[in-house]
Amino acid sequence: MKSVVKPLMIILFAGIASPHVLAQVSSSAASVVIEHAAESELHKLFAKAQEHAVLSKPLRDRVDFFSAQFLGKPYLGGALGEGSTSSFDNDPLFRFDAFDCTTYVETVVALSLVSSEESFKSLLTQIRYMNGNVSLFTRNHFTSVDWNPNAERLGVLRDITRDVGSSQTSTLETLIEKNTWFARQAPDMVKAKDNEAKKIEYIRASTQSMGQEKARLNFIDKKTLVSNRDLLRYFPKAGVINIVRANWKVKDAIGTALDISHQGVFFERDGQIIFRHASFKRGSQFVVEIPLIDYVKNNFGDSTFAGINILGLNDLRF
Repeated sequence: MKSVVKPLMIILFAGIASPHVLAQVSSSAASVVIEHAAESELHKLFAKAQEHAVLSKPLRDRVDFFSAQFLGKPYLGGALGEGSTSSFDNDPLFRFDAFDCTTYVETVVALSLVSSEESFKSLLTQIRYMNGNVSLFTRNHFTSVDWNPNAERLGVLRDITRDVGSSQTSTLETLIEKNTWFARQAPDMVKAKDNEAKKIEYIRASTQSMGQEKARLNFIDKKTLVSNRDLLRYFPKAGVINIVRANWKVKDAIGTALDISHQGVFFERDGQIIFRHASFKRGSQFVVEIPLIDYVKNNFGDSTFAGINILGLNDLRF
């Protein structure tokens, strides 16, 4: 997560391969401080939501409310880990003072679907980890083959890209090589520095058998989005946008190819689809909002930016 990661690698997997905009948590003691502050902030968030009767409002309003609470918060790659007692990544399990793109999405989604503080912590864990088992090895690092399918199994999100794009939907195939990614990223995963060398080797040995997985990802290409804005009418009231990359030459840097580089939440407002996300762009490295079509147009010239994958948020309560 540090000097070995090039500026190109501003990507997901709960921030593991992302560069830091803020200083990372350097000790379990620092993580404990953040965890205590997060508990207090969580209580305040729910008190504010109850004051404004947010929890009984429609899903779109809940997403708008909770995502707005963090506008302006700084971007921090790898903002969350497995908690202060973890042997590997001892960053906090949740926090509200800084986000990377994935932890922002996870936090907003979990807040929008629960009615209590304890339910939030439980759902966030289920979204971030396979079967809710908190471990570096069960964290949903890869968006297309881990994170998306896990969220669908939970019933939290559903891939609706083809519902929106219909015949204008494209499909991207990408070979995700988990074992080589873990081998390359292992030194950056160990933030609890005692016995660091042994921990790095343990990560590499434990993930050798993970192998390869082919991702098939539906997306609407950027040209279609700009030329056929009527498609925006078919978006649901709230959900998640994944930014899709094609021919993204990152394997030599991180050990695998990737198909998704960024994500954020969306909701409808006055006929527009609003995109809120933890931005890592130079000069705006904090949580921001922008009309989705403007985001697409602003990034249109990036040759690797292929389009968007759309996940609809299900109005469930946990």
